Amino acid sequence: MTILQKYIFREWFWTFLAVTVILLIVMIGITLGELLNDIADGRVPSGLLWALIGLNLPEVLSTILPLAAFIAVIWGLGRFYRDQEMAVMRASGFRWQMMLRPLFNLMLPVSLVLLLIGLVVTPVASAKAQDMLAEAFRNAAQWGLQTGQFHVLQGGDLVLYVAELEKDGRTLKDVFIQQRSDDREQVWVAEKGYYWLDREQGMRYLTLENGQVTEGGTNALDFRVMTFSRNDLRLPQQESRRKQKFDLPATPSRALLQSDQPVQQAELQWRISPAIAAVVLGLLAIPLSHSAPREGRGGRAVLGIFVYAIYANLLYVSRGWLAEGQLPPLVGIWWVHLVVLLLALVWLRRQGRMVGKG
Repeated sequence: MTILQKYIFREWFWTFLAVTVILLIVMIGITLGELLNDIADGRVPSGLLWALIGLNLPEVLSTILPLAAFIAVIWGLGRFYRDQEMAVMRASGFRWQMMLRPLFNLMLPVSLVLLLIGLVVTPVASAKAQDMLAEAFRNAAQWGLQTGQFHVLQGGDLVLYVAELEKDGRTLKDVFIQQRSDDREQVWVAEKGYYWLDREQGMRYLTLENGQVTEGGTNALDFRVMTFSRNDLRLPQQESRRKQKFDLPATPSRALLQSDQPVQQAELQWRISPAIAAVVLGLLAIPLSHSAPREGRGGRAVLGIFVYAIYANLLYVSRGWLAEGQLPPLVGIWWVHLVVLLLALVWLRRQGRMVGKG
């Protein structure tokens, strides 16, 4: 690269790192909040909080890296325009097509990293997270259960008490559960119990043995008492797991590639999309960052985020259409990338940023 190209690349690279760190902190905060809410509602064990945050990082990076690179190009070029450095570059013979080399030097490595994350790292991390959750569902100690204490979950709708926890960390002894739903209330008492997971449906259960359940209305006196030798009590479950196949995010990419099912095809294309989007957004950022001298960079950055939001939502909607069989796999999500790419190329040429218009 020439001196000017290296200068542009450095500006983009350091801005990209800074934006990535900021977005990563924000996304980790959001993930932490969601997990803490799940822990409070009894859907995720507290002992796996930081492990799940770490295993969720590949998916987070797939979301923020294209946006970080996009903002870096817009922000860097915006500074060149504001400080009139771009005018000096053009006066010295710097042609717009020369900007493509530092752009691809930034975007292509980011794209390759995203491809590796999407096709390899994220499925492995998802499988590991599911295995840890499955093991935790069978291990009461991971749920932070303290013997001799009442555990209030779901804002008081679920109360759990365990008198003793056996050494295997799985078997509960002398279990008491109070559960409220609408105007009904159930009280479960059992000699022992243990967690288990239905992996096919992603449902979590607590099996109680040798006990009784008392059910009645909060505003009425109709009570029923039933004894049982075994009873499976379904515990709170995340909505996302009810709507999709439980192990789809953990399915290896090779298995998705060999499948002709719309859901698997949609998942495969979704994993590849961030890598393509990084390059497409990089090309789109060049004309989008064009501004008058002394014009602030904030407006262009906000416009870029707005464009990114439209792009991402179109990808998400197309993924749903493909999964539901409304789009053929050949069209799938690819049409969104193609439309945005053509828009970027036409915009580049119109503003004189392609070969032949220096």
